[in-house]
Amino acid sequence: MLWSVQRFPRTAVRSAAVTLALASAVLGLTAPSQASPASGGAPAAVAAAGATATSTVGGAISRAEIVSRAEYWVAQQVPYSQTNYYRDPQGRPYRTDCSGLVSMAWHLGTSATTWTLPDYSSRLGDLDDLQPGDALNDVNSHVVLFVGWTNSARTTANIIEHARPGTVARRGQYTRSYIQAQGFRPYRYHKVTESPVPVPDKGMTNITPVGDVNGDGAPDVIAVETATGDLFRYLGPGYGGSTRTKIGHGWNSISDIVGIGDLTGDGTADALAVEAETGDLYRYSGPGFGGSTKVKIGTNWDSMAQLTPIGDVTGDGHPDLIAVERSSGDLYRYSGPGFGGGTRVKIGHGWNTYHTLVGPGDLTGDGVADLLAVHAETGELFRYSGPGYGGSTKVKIGTNWDSMTNLTGIGDLTGDGVPDLLAVDAATQKLYRYTGPGFGGSTRVQIGTKW
Repeated sequence: MLWSVQRFPRTAVRSAAVTLALASAVLGLTAPSQASPASGGAPAAVAAAGATATSTVGGAISRAEIVSRAEYWVAQQVPYSQTNYYRDPQGRPYRTDCSGLVSMAWHLGTSATTWTLPDYSSRLGDLDDLQPGDALNDVNSHVVLFVGWTNSARTTANIIEHARPGTVARRGQYTRSYIQAQGFRPYRYHKVTESPVPVPDKGMTNITPVGDVNGDGAPDVIAVETATGDLFRYLGPGYGGSTRTKIGHGWNSISDIVGIGDLTGDGTADALAVEAETGDLYRYSGPGFGGSTKVKIGTNWDSMAQLTPIGDVTGDGHPDLIAVERSSGDLYRYSGPGFGGGTRVKIGHGWNTYHTLVGPGDLTGDGVADLLAVHAETGELFRYSGPGYGGSTKVKIGTNWDSMTNLTGIGDLTGDGVPDLLAVDAATQKLYRYTGPGFGGSTRVQIGTKW
């Protein structure tokens, strides 16, 4: 229902033939014939080959039919509108905006909104779980229909969307980094007929530094196992499987985990976590981070992305946090220990161009924590200097960092007095250590597998 011009990525591909050929090859669809542009309420002839319904309104539906129904509006060049309606191949009218297109493709009994589509679907655990006919939904802004990945590395998705006024239903492509940066979540319609394809264990996610838990002088991390939602602790400096200890379960309900330092004054590092369904912010106390230590300290944090610890930049003795507002791309600093709205200070804008932010510590030797940022479109790595992280402090220090995930500022692992960085190669799931302050490829050392 909602729309934003920011939802049309510069990388979107308008080649209808390429995307339709993919859908036809994967799903056995026949290309729909082109028709003249549609008017808001005019009857639609059933012109799209392969769009004949085997489903009923609100009933079970195959993936092939979902994609074919969406392709029908593409073929009819249906114009975007939040007030007009256009018919599906069987004559049922649906609203001609982004959520109306998905509602029509799923053959719902109503034109849902971005906010109500989750009522008809289940959120998937990972982008890699997506199958043709699923949806990518940011409930605050935009939803598109997923058609398939363009390559085995799953770096770019073919989609069908109604983008904004002045456009028609169309095919396009979203890069994975764009999907992540813009806050899209994967959803599957409850009544799709094919069983979900089993997804292999994709390793660990939300790798989070938690300080030196066991007192050996090396920083440790916690991480969530993607396949199970179990929480594990790994001991540094090697983070090998032999050091792995399960300390919790059910953490796949959490969208963001942040190792924030000691908030309670007990000498042990704590963690912040955002609950995916509610957007509530919770504090968990270390070293176990058990449910009995869980304390709710905030709401509406699903409106923020890239929660990143930066240490105490305000000098009040408490750790601080920065985060990007999804709707505006503005950068805000929040002061601990409560991180309430009253402590929120805007310190930048345009930060939705980055899909990863990392607080590695002080890289420049000025005594103030710095910030690393990976550009969503180029994969370039930039360093910003605190405490303001203004554009005048921006320095490019690397390239091709869009191939890495779970970038984690881990502190000094090598004993040279400079913070280091952990990162996982998305293609191989290998864990690497990079040495600061430059984190160049020559400093890269593999220290783990199956991450």
